Amino acid sequence: MPVRNLDSRTDRRGAVRLLRLLLAVSVALPLVLFAGIGWRERWEAQDEAERSSRKNALILHEHVLKVFDTMSQVLDRVDERIHGRSWREIAESEPLHRYLKTLKGELEQVGAIGLTDPDGFVRNSSLVFPARNSYIGDRADFREQREKDSGLLIAGPVVDPTSGKPSFGISRRRSSPGGPDGSFDGMIAAIIDPDYFASFYRRIIGTEGESIALIRDDGAMLMRFPTLDPTRPNATLPTLPADRGLRAEIRRQPDEGIFRTGNSFVQGLERVFAYKRVGAFPIYVVYGLDGTQVTRSWWRNMALDAAFVAPATLALALLAWLAYSRAASENAAVRRWAEEVRNRERLEEALRQSQKMEALGQLTGGVAHDFNNLLTAALTNLHLLARHLPADGQRFLGGARTALERAEKLTRQLLSFSRQDAVNPTVVDLGDSLRRMSDLLARSIRADVVLEWDIAPVPMAVAIDQVQLEMAVLNLVLNARDAMPGGGRIRIAAAPGPEPSTARIEVSDSGAGMPPDVMARAFDPFFTTKGVGKGTGLGLSMVYGFARQSGGSATIDSRPGEGTHVCIDLPLTDARPEEPAPVPAAPVADIRPLRILVVEDNPLVLMATVEGLTQEGFSVETAEDGVTALALLETDRNFDLVVSDVVMPGGVSGVDLARHIREHWPQLRVLLASGYSPESLATMGADTASVLAKPFTPDQLAARIRSLTRTGPGGGAADGIR
Repeated sequence: MPVRNLDSRTDRRGAVRLLRLLLAVSVALPLVLFAGIGWRERWEAQDEAERSSRKNALILHEHVLKVFDTMSQVLDRVDERIHGRSWREIAESEPLHRYLKTLKGELEQVGAIGLTDPDGFVRNSSLVFPARNSYIGDRADFREQREKDSGLLIAGPVVDPTSGKPSFGISRRRSSPGGPDGSFDGMIAAIIDPDYFASFYRRIIGTEGESIALIRDDGAMLMRFPTLDPTRPNATLPTLPADRGLRAEIRRQPDEGIFRTGNSFVQGLERVFAYKRVGAFPIYVVYGLDGTQVTRSWWRNMALDAAFVAPATLALALLAWLAYSRAASENAAVRRWAEEVRNRERLEEALRQSQKMEALGQLTGGVAHDFNNLLTAALTNLHLLARHLPADGQRFLGGARTALERAEKLTRQLLSFSRQDAVNPTVVDLGDSLRRMSDLLARSIRADVVLEWDIAPVPMAVAIDQVQLEMAVLNLVLNARDAMPGGGRIRIAAAPGPEPSTARIEVSDSGAGMPPDVMARAFDPFFTTKGVGKGTGLGLSMVYGFARQSGGSATIDSRPGEGTHVCIDLPLTDARPEEPAPVPAAPVADIRPLRILVVEDNPLVLMATVEGLTQEGFSVETAEDGVTALALLETDRNFDLVVSDVVMPGGVSGVDLARHIREHWPQLRVLLASGYSPESLATMGADTASVLAKPFTPDQLAARIRSLTRTGPGGGAADGIR
């Protein structure tokens, strides 16, 4: 290296020759580095485009799968509704038409729902009554359903009868009164509204050159956003060829994949495509990105790099020229420059690691939040089912409860890593908390593993979530145990930390240790070195999330053959450890049933919540979004409490609703229910005392409602908004 050469060369006669060489190097080296960085950034830009495309395809897949699952349930409900009726009764039933029209109105994605008899005539639908007896017997989906029971069949492209735009349909056979002999007795079909997908995809697409399409496995394009020709929005969509492009790639990787093409079939452009099969359906969601967008982004980055490299090159050349006359000062300047380069590289590496962990935290937190909605509906329905089963049938619910409890634990670990978990910080003495875990940890290890304790006999008051502390230490002990299949020692220590006003927990083992590449990814979620089915890869990431959420940090040090050493640094607090609060006397119950307004846009969660509260003795009214709730409250404010979701469509969130109620009807209490933590909602202005974390059971919700309604309108817990 030139810096090392300058440090060692003191011969005055060689100074001129060395500085001339440095002058040449000061110009050539930045140019070479610039070219190398540009080459690397181009590959990184392409890799980032592929990663972004995969992520977007996964998000789109979840949305489309939810739509198809919902439509399957809708068609099943319609089939149950017409069970046992003749086609004449179906055709003459205006209540059935109103029912179909109501279903269509409740589902944004539905353009029309129709019932077709075995001869191919539409006998009733959501559009008009009486039906016009339109003939669709020549449609491919009807012919296929008539020939065989194809289950849930995706048909298209078809024309939406309302908008006239190209779309696709979903159909199934009528199961009655054909009976088990499999005879064909008509078809139940729904047309998907293309504008529903367009409005959703408009929010997903952020830059020009992106596209989203739904394609059947036979190459038929069911819909595309944006349209291929804006001047012809109703133009027929093309069918992809089977011998190249997407369909050729699907034959090679049938479930999901990514590929590049220099001449796409649809637009003839260089594009990056990511696709994923939608569940078990013969449908693929395809996300496309214009390759020129990636190239333009790379050029912009190169221009920014050049803006830094060019002045740096001139500065180095000037320094070398000055050093030509003042060799001593130039040598010192070069050494300082080398040190600055090393410091910058260390800072850049730390920044990249921080950005990676932050991005992973946001992704896992979003997934866990959506999953909490599903868990809430499942837990509530199991709870309600248990009330109606006889004693000898209760045992069959055990497996389902166990699975849901594990799923809830998994989401807690995800939220803990993303720092969105619902924490309950209390001031505790760290040493006392760890000593109370001794029996639990002793039962968690094998007989050939020795557990050693080293707790400093000094007060260490910290504000933490006691449950998360126990989970973090238990995860570290279990990892250490699994790293020593032949036995060994685990040491748990706690003492004041190296930094002022901190306490440190250390967990070390005498196991096999980790190589540097494994240690660098140890805190990444879902990363594990254990065998299949032996670990989720969330243990150490939960430890990392607990430390960060508590205001501290977590570090790991490991070398092959030398064991593993994990440190958790937590900030000390001047507050005294909290004593258990006395249990207040139970108030006299109000004989009048409490009247509750439930605001929830998820139909599964809404149905389960209403049923649970009703069985708990409450009087319940519902609203599907914040706008509907405000309209209802304008005419009827005789409610004891409003239970609202936080993230809802329509432009009025749960926090907005609570704020409006606080300003206009301060006597009305509000309880927010969300899969995000109270701390996350606090950034939006929500009162953390009136937030119930999902998932919850009807008993938990009822207890929280009764607790809030016992607090007066001026109480902090009833305010709902700061």
